Amino acid sequence: MLGYSDDDIKNAAEIREWLTKQILEKQDEIEKIKITLSLIDSVLKKGSFKTAANLNASKSDSPQSQKLDQATYKTYNTATTKQKEEERQKELNEPPTQLVKPIKRLKDNTQVAQVYISPNSVEIIPEENIKISLETPPFRSFFLNRILQGMRNKDLEKIKQGSLSESEMINFEVITDEDNDESIRKVIVNNYRDKERVNEIFNTAAWVITRMLEKGEK
Repeated sequence: MLGYSDDDIKNAAEIREWLTKQILEKQDEIEKIKITLSLIDSVLKKGSFKTAANLNASKSDSPQSQKLDQATYKTYNTATTKQKEEERQKELNEPPTQLVKPIKRLKDNTQVAQVYISPNSVEIIPEENIKISLETPPFRSFFLNRILQGMRNKDLEKIKQGSLSESEMINFEVITDEDNDESIRKVIVNNYRDKERVNEIFNTAAWVITRMLEKGEK
């Protein structure tokens, strides 16, 4: 039986390390391909989906990226909702004084935020080590202007119709760090009023924060 020299062993170890790296990179590429395929399927199945006409997007958030963000959100939201809807509905049927739900990044299960749900308010608080700017897309253009402002616009219509009082209208506030007025410390949503809105706020926040972190890593 032939022996192996120190150089052979060293070369084998280096090749093994390279192969391991290649496997990890290919797995990442495969995951990205799967996400892209899901996006394409979503666009094909939901071709009637149209973007909102009145988005006050930031300069860095182009119309094309807004359309992509909105389409990928629908894919993300559908997947997560189907997996967690039964659990979420069970929790919300008899809500405690305050329900605490973590937001975790899907790719590595890292907790990135906590969501505190009270009978009249929702607070979204990023983890201390998670730094995200309110100017990072799609926070302002999608989460604030489309989702939360969209809910507020519906409430305004109900107020005009006389079926809702102004004190019951949904409102929201973004609190930033004292040292950095762009760094998000907390998002507060008051007067959400129903379980469907809680679900949409939670799902949207989870997806938006994940997207913001991905853009920050580039």
